[in-house]
Order: sequence, then C-alpha cells, then structure tokens
Amino acid sequence: MKIVQFSLCLFLLLCAHGCKKALHNPDTCFSKEQQASIIAQTVRYAERLPPAATHETKFNAEFDWYYSLAVEGYDFRACSPELDSTYYFLMTRKARSIWPAREAIGGRLKVGPQNKVAGYEEIFRTWKMAEDSLNSRAFELFDLMITGEDLTRFQTKYQGDRYIEFPDERFYFDKQSRRWRDRELDKMQ
Repeated sequence: MKIVQFSLCLFLLLCAHGCKKALHNPDTCFSKEQQASIIAQTVRYAERLPPAATHETKFNAEFDWYYSLAVEGYDFRACSPELDSTYYFLMTRKARSIWPAREAIGGRLKVGPQNKVAGYEEIFRTWKMAEDSLNSRAFELFDLMITGEDLTRFQTKYQGDRYIEFPDERFYFDKQSRRWRDRELDKMQ
C-alpha cells in the first residue's frame, strides 16, 4: 500500500511540475519567428562586445556578423506576460566552456509594435552549468522572479557557483544603459 501511495505522490508531483512548465511555455507568448526576432535584438545587450566594438557602436551593421553567430547559441525557455506588452523571460545560451554547459538569463522585456524590443532588463544571470542542473535551477529562479521574490539568497555570496553569478556585491544591471556595470569601475570614473 505504501508503494502505491508513494508512486501516486511521485506521479502527482511530476504532473504538477510539468504543468508549471507548460504555463510558462514561451510559445504561448511569442511565435517561433517572434522569439527569434527578440533574441536577435536582445543578444546585443546580453552578449560580450565584438572585437573593436564599444557600447556606443555595438548596434552598427559592421557587427551583424558577430551577433548572428551568437544568436545560434540562444533559446527561449520560459515566458510570463505582465501588463502593457511587458514579459518576464528566461533565455539560455551556450556557455564558453571546455565541457557542454549553458547559462540562463532571466529578466523583463517590453515588446513594442512590429516586435521591436522597447525595454530590456536582466534580473539575473546564472553560472554556467550542465543542462540538467540549469533546467531545474533556472526554472526555480524564474518562478520566484515572476512572483516578485527577492533572489539575493541565490547569489554567489550565499550559494557559491550553484545559482546566480550576477548580480552580486560588485556587478549590477543598469536599466538605462541596458548592461551590466561594475561598481568599482564606476567609482573610478
């Protein structure tokens, strides 16, 4: 009897987890074409700068080759609509690593007419990790993010390299410039 109860509990838990992921399926927010367009626009904020580029020149056409290569490593994992064409998102990208790894980026974006990204904010970036670890940890962070929970307890200071790499005590996301900033460098300027 205990085995039947345990099996039933396990089945219900797995069903609930699967339903939760289905609720945040990015295909319910955006078509595959829209997802590709949004990734192509946001990669200029999320990716490292191309050689010889600055934050002022990164949108120039001369760097399109760099960003089109980077787009191939990105995908949408989750999406949750807010109000006024604003969405919480969870994207992942292939990590620079000697072993197969990915990183997750969670945040908020606003999509304007013709699928133009009108606002972009990163709330967290995870450490690079194996796909199975990333899936469970990134979705946990995403669920907490969309409910407005404080994610501080998942930062490196408290969890090591298990969850959030940025933000931390030194790095923060500047909404106005749409990029990560270094508090120490900011003090020097």
